[in-house]
Amino acid sequence: MKSFYAPGKILLCGEYAVTIGVEALAVPVSLGQWMHVWEFDSPGGQPRILWEAKDVAGVTWLNESFSLPLEAMGTEERDERKTIHQLLALAPASTWKQGKSYRIETQLEFDRSSGLGSSSTMVSNFARFAHLDAQWVQQQLFGGSGYDVAIADVGKGLVFWKDEEENHWGPWSISADLTRNWKVVFLGEKQNSRTSLAQVNERLQDIQTDEFMFHQLQQVAGAVKMAQQVSMVEAGLEMWQALLSMGLGLSTPYQHFGLQPVKGGLCKWLGAWGGDMLLVNETFAASQAEWLKKYQTTPWNQLVKQ
Repeated sequence: MKSFYAPGKILLCGEYAVTIGVEALAVPVSLGQWMHVWEFDSPGGQPRILWEAKDVAGVTWLNESFSLPLEAMGTEERDERKTIHQLLALAPASTWKQGKSYRIETQLEFDRSSGLGSSSTMVSNFARFAHLDAQWVQQQLFGGSGYDVAIADVGKGLVFWKDEEENHWGPWSISADLTRNWKVVFLGEKQNSRTSLAQVNERLQDIQTDEFMFHQLQQVAGAVKMAQQVSMVEAGLEMWQALLSMGLGLSTPYQHFGLQPVKGGLCKWLGAWGGDMLLVNETFAASQAEWLKKYQTTPWNQLVKQ
């Protein structure tokens, strides 16, 4: 058996705009996804690939079988089966030995609806197994910026940016002292980041050609990256969210949930807006304690891999 592991991620700052060249700040979390691969003989039978995906509770949510060599997919097949077939088809033919069958089992350590990176960790693990470039696999399969796959591969905090079609990243971290009063709120509403990105793509292109707006976003992201005080980090994140909301015409969490901003408070979308996660600080959490009771919350410093 061969085993592979990749950590999940949180995008702190840079959502959406990372696809047009603005720097994004991302961190790995202490939870991830495993992939185990067994190779076995299939004497006298049709070689196959068996793919089983398990959720955080160990319950199988996907169980598929594919013959080797891979056959074409029908248009009526389920999306999940098509995705796995497309992923398997990216592997070189030499990945699968003559007369051998394979069992691939994935195991999540976080909830599928959390937004922590079930797809990116799968891509990273499979790319290592098949000796492929994970960024290339990501683009073939899902598109997007690729920051999440970079986190899954590197396993450390990073600043990520795109220069035309090239992806770049370097080390970045945020002190646990700055984030000791932060909480991540899991909303239980999985947001498809690819669909969300497609919906604002036209406005993103407008921002890219608007020198003033693009510069403002770059400046705010840079200020968050360099901030050494809690007040500066939190003010920068709120400013980033306000600018992006204005540029893309998307609702902030205050608008989306009908919440009132609080002096000294922080309430920011994490990832695609409208679902997945929120980042809140202690000041905001205290003012909205009753509202937050309906959601699962986890201290940032407990969730994020230091």
